[in-house]
Amino acid sequence: MITPMYKYNFLVYHRDFDSFLQKLQDLGVVDISMENRNVDEEEKEILNRIGRISTTIKFLETRNAPEEKITLHLTADDVITRVEQLNREREQFDNAIKKAQKDLAEVEPWGNFDLNLINNLSDKGIRIRFFIASEKSFSEEWLNEYPIEIVNQTGGFFYFVLVDSGDEKLPDEAQEVRTPQFSAQLKLDEIKRYQQRIEEINKELDFLALYQKTLKEEQIALTNQLDFKMVKSSAAVEAENTLMLLEGWVPEHLNDEVKSFLDSESLIYIVSKAEPHDNAPILLRNNRFAKLFEPISKLFAFPVYAELDLTPFFAPFFMLFFGFCFGDAGYGLIFVLGATIFKFKAKPEFKPILTLIQILGASTILFGALTGTVFGASLVDLDIPAIKNFKSYFFDQDKMFKLSLILGLVQIVFGMCVKAANLWIQYSWKHAISTISWVVLLISMAVFYLLGQNPESSIKLFSPVHLVIVGIAGVGIMFFNSPGKNPLFNFGLGLWDSYNMATGLLGDTLSYIRLFALGLSSGILGSVFNSLAFGMAPDTPVLRYVVIILILLIGHSINIFMSALGSLVHPMRLTFVEFYKNAGFTGGGRGYEPFRRKSLKV
Repeated sequence: MITPMYKYNFLVYHRDFDSFLQKLQDLGVVDISMENRNVDEEEKEILNRIGRISTTIKFLETRNAPEEKITLHLTADDVITRVEQLNREREQFDNAIKKAQKDLAEVEPWGNFDLNLINNLSDKGIRIRFFIASEKSFSEEWLNEYPIEIVNQTGGFFYFVLVDSGDEKLPDEAQEVRTPQFSAQLKLDEIKRYQQRIEEINKELDFLALYQKTLKEEQIALTNQLDFKMVKSSAAVEAENTLMLLEGWVPEHLNDEVKSFLDSESLIYIVSKAEPHDNAPILLRNNRFAKLFEPISKLFAFPVYAELDLTPFFAPFFMLFFGFCFGDAGYGLIFVLGATIFKFKAKPEFKPILTLIQILGASTILFGALTGTVFGASLVDLDIPAIKNFKSYFFDQDKMFKLSLILGLVQIVFGMCVKAANLWIQYSWKHAISTISWVVLLISMAVFYLLGQNPESSIKLFSPVHLVIVGIAGVGIMFFNSPGKNPLFNFGLGLWDSYNMATGLLGDTLSYIRLFALGLSSGILGSVFNSLAFGMAPDTPVLRYVVIILILLIGHSINIFMSALGSLVHPMRLTFVEFYKNAGFTGGGRGYEPFRRKSLKV
């Protein structure tokens, strides 16, 4: 549910405004309205500094800071500037190493030589010429016919030099290359120097990692400064710049605390309960179960203040859908045990997520038990005396297919009930009549169909009693879809809504088949890995079990990852598309973000 909000309008004398904002920031419970304001140059500069600090912190978190105690004397700006400078320098040396390695690859086959000696010989008329020839084209007779010396043989080529005192001409198979301008050792020494400098840079960066706390403190200080400036600039100036008017929002459970604070200050304020049409911030307040699913609902959008929070309404369905898609009791047990064990060491902020994993794992165990699937093995096909009497209770593929459609219809109709409640709350009961009529029509169709399956029952589909219900629902659908407008207009709109409902309802219901398909694929893939493990294992006793264990571990790990991903994404899709649409979800609200002084968490 959405926490009720109170709207405050503060009227403060301009000389007291900064002091009032500081106290309001220390109080830390008022969400200030900052609509239709532009970011000035000073705020842009602060944002830029915060961004540079954030980038630097993320980088330094990857470094290995020394453990010894060192006196720190650099400021945050010094650290940022030095880190950026060192990273640029390291990037330059990395590029220089790549270039040197490329040059080394060209001259390495020629080994080490003295370029000055070659030039001196050339001045005296003795040229040292460099040649390459493939192993196939190179002839040993060349060694006797020409003054050549083989330098290297690698990569399918001969590398050799010719001592030419005149105009010696080798066969065409020998390809002359330009004289290398440096030896391999020169490039090796150059690369070594670059690497030594990079090591020095890395050591200094590791040392700078000690300043992470300093950077975080500066980041928080700048954030508080930015928040203060943004709130201050959001105030309207009245009475020839002598009065400052500011609007804010306070949750209902904190209202008394804010009123006590304001009563002690020298200012005028007006407080009123937020109206449905107000653009009040959204603070979700749900029970312990539904609160676990709030991170999922926030992935889509916050509701607007006037409508219902759908988190507690989709939470049970999401839990069931996840278990349906995963559909393996063994995998679910791993989720439950893993989350339970990790809970003992996890930080408090991560424990709700682990609790959610436990719940989703329990749902997976439930549907795995329903189908008799454990680590890809079907209990129905196994000869286990203990479960022999229970095999008839396991659901086959036909039942699971029908169950997916039934769950889909239930959620769709439930979403329409939520939509009717939303319309009733936001507007009036008249606006909810059309949706309620559709709910009555659909439920009556299902109820009378089921009752009509009994041959002795007089209550059947489209029996006189049912036709009366259909007629009443039809009136609501055709003439109350847009209260206050012309009946003929309503009738035409009702026909259009009927067409959309008939086609949309079918498509929405068929979308839930994905629950059955994903659950089936998870079990089949697990079964395939089981067959591979036992079918590919050799007959060697020890090696056989090693191969079986490796294939099972790798295969089921892949299946768990893929199935968990699908079991998370597709229920979200069903929730945010099918359920939200049928529940008439509007969305677009903004979260409650109080103006408060932030501090470094230890």
